[in-house]
Amino acid sequence: MKLAAGLDIRLGAAVERLEWGPWGVRAFTADGRVYPADRAVVALPLGVLKAEGVRFVPELPEEKRQAIERLGLTDAVKLFFRFDRPVFPPGIVELYAPGAALEECWSNPLGHSKGIEVLTALATGEKARALMALPEERALREALQALQQALGQPSLTPSKARLVHWRDDPYTLGAYSMARVGASEARQVLAKPVGNRLFFAGEHTAPNAWASTVHGAYASGKRAAHEAIRSAYREAPLGPRRGLRPSLPPPLPDGRPAA
Repeated sequence: MKLAAGLDIRLGAAVERLEWGPWGVRAFTADGRVYPADRAVVALPLGVLKAEGVRFVPELPEEKRQAIERLGLTDAVKLFFRFDRPVFPPGIVELYAPGAALEECWSNPLGHSKGIEVLTALATGEKARALMALPEERALREALQALQQALGQPSLTPSKARLVHWRDDPYTLGAYSMARVGASEARQVLAKPVGNRLFFAGEHTAPNAWASTVHGAYASGKRAAHEAIRSAYREAPLGPRRGLRPSLPPPLPDGRPAA
């Protein structure tokens, strides 16, 4: 929460259209609100960009649209199991089981001091799609069987379990990006600012070594923010004690002022 301290954050403001031009940017939300600004950091997930869940007016440059098309989306499932006792051997926090239905599983350290253990399992690609095709209860049961076998604990039983994925979430429409053959430079293209008004962030804009990760997304946000700030200072008037000069967008289509 410290990162959000002092910020004006509007919840429930789903953007449907983003207009941009030399005058600035203007975001139109599903409930009819309009937010004008000099610049915007666009951190839309790749799945939303691919589905054109937000319409850009004018549309994004051809180079960026091709980069969005070239990058693929990974199917991924996370399964969470809470146990009322420690499950992993002492000193072990992660388990890899190549070839198993769940190849990777790790322990959340938050429960260790309370005598419980929460394991998070990850499945991607074909294994994720196979689990998503099942009812949640059955998918959790099959995943638990794989975990029991990998740990050699056939009676292992969680007190709580949950499966999550992002393919059907309208605000993500997928897990994280993957670079298909020939798309190695697509993330670099997606990271480029557009028109000195739109600055792009998200794991799909991070360098390939950091893409598809939380830290890559975080770093891309800092990079995009710095780009927007530098852009604003380049346009600011010179002189002592002068601040940044806001630019006003054109009036709304019905003639009302934008702000």
